[in-house]
Amino acid sequence: MSRGRHLWILAAITTVAAIVRFSALGHQSYDVDEAVTALRVIHPSLAATMHAVFRGERTPPLYYLLAWLWSRLFGTGEVGLRSLSALLGTLTVPAAYLAARELASRRAGLVAAAFVAVNPCLIWYSQEARAYALYVLASAWALYFFARALRDGTSRSLTLWALASVLSVCSYYFAVFLIIPEGLWLLYSARRPAIAAGAATAIAGVALVPLAVAQEGHAHADFFTSRSLIARAGQALLDFVASIEPPPFTGSTAVVALQVLAGVGAVAVFIVAIVIVARRGRPRERRAAVRVGVVAGASFLLPLLVAAAGFDFVEPRKVLIGSLVPLLALGAVGLGARKAGRLGLACATAGVVIFVAVVGAVHLSGQMQRPDWRGAAQAIGAARRRVLLVTSGGQAPLAYYLHATGFRPNMAPAGMEVPEIETLSRGYAASPPGRGFKLVQLRHVEGSFWLRLFRAPGPLAISPKELSGYRILHRGRWPLPDVARRLSAQARAGPMPTASRTSASVSAAITRAFSAPAARVASRAASSPRSPA
Repeated sequence: MSRGRHLWILAAITTVAAIVRFSALGHQSYDVDEAVTALRVIHPSLAATMHAVFRGERTPPLYYLLAWLWSRLFGTGEVGLRSLSALLGTLTVPAAYLAARELASRRAGLVAAAFVAVNPCLIWYSQEARAYALYVLASAWALYFFARALRDGTSRSLTLWALASVLSVCSYYFAVFLIIPEGLWLLYSARRPAIAAGAATAIAGVALVPLAVAQEGHAHADFFTSRSLIARAGQALLDFVASIEPPPFTGSTAVVALQVLAGVGAVAVFIVAIVIVARRGRPRERRAAVRVGVVAGASFLLPLLVAAAGFDFVEPRKVLIGSLVPLLALGAVGLGARKAGRLGLACATAGVVIFVAVVGAVHLSGQMQRPDWRGAAQAIGAARRRVLLVTSGGQAPLAYYLHATGFRPNMAPAGMEVPEIETLSRGYAASPPGRGFKLVQLRHVEGSFWLRLFRAPGPLAISPKELSGYRILHRGRWPLPDVARRLSAQARAGPMPTASRTSASVSAAITRAFSAPAARVASRAASSPRSPA
């Protein structure tokens, strides 16, 4: 196949990746972390934004610098802010192509690009207003320059690898687990020329240590540490192929079946890829598989080993995502081997089909999406009462969608006296807000949310210590913002920028175009006499 034809295929794959990522940016509401980004981190002032990063985040500032600049044009609504991650996720496709092509062949590059374009986990983080898409992109380019430096050993390739590695670690601290195996391999292969590149990367990493220590010094809840490392590693591997929500084997029968089938199918495809490259691969293809396999394995296992030693920061859905592009490249090297034949093509197609099926299920199934805090806020409606209690995980998104403010001690040092309280929690079971309040109303709202109204004979004082894990939100007297305001960049800082209105309109049009056929299919399935109840 000619070089020009390869480039046309790559362009088509990249276009598909862009459509999939940009078409549904506003389909799901902000999750907790995204709401924190939009509400508490991104401010009109860059200085205030950086201060919020240093005080409240566990991430280097590079993404937030880019997000702040991006928000000046596109705003901090779902479409505006997420579009930065969608762009970064789209650019990861040609980076993965170049990495696999440099390691093995153009055919392997196209397979890697196709896998990255439709991988459910990468799409998920390409539609999330956090730093992960930037981290994956920078790491993918570092993988490409790593492969190129191994081939030519030039100072130019080593410098570009060092630059991409510095950008990756400035995006996410755990990029170090990708840099270590790549840097050691380069030192072994290129020796002297690689010392300067490795030293520059190490200096950048060391310079970030004081910031990481300072950020860790602030209070952060690590609920994931209650689970074993093996369980978290298994969850990460399943998330790589079956998307992020819900947690493994906690959804409906259909969702669990999809997770199992996607996991088993992906493992089978991966095993075939390894067997092909081991038995039919040429020397270059085998070397490529070893190199990218070492990077993938080390970047996945090193965080687990560090956690086992007592420094446990392994949140499976985030920390281990850096291993995903190398793993997909490893599969692509095997399935794209010159002698892979029809078996390789069939398995590559099967892998793409598995990913596409999961992506479609995520779009259609509420269980496989982020919690619908936006829908919950709409169900709550206008602010009829001044106080709303929410479980700790929902404070940021509901504050964002309801234009509410969190409780501050200087508002009412001894607590607040209120006659009635609303509580919103996920799941049916929930604790009462305090003594003297009786449940007078219970209703189910969007997703798994339950809204309760408690009333007392007269105004009673409430304080955070008495609320059994609830958080207090003050709800203003203005109504719930409409769609235009929710998609605005800075509803609290000014009108929606022109670029944000254009982005929102285009995304809404694409979403309608993609959603209409899916809705018709779902409607037919629901009306079918064979459909389960």
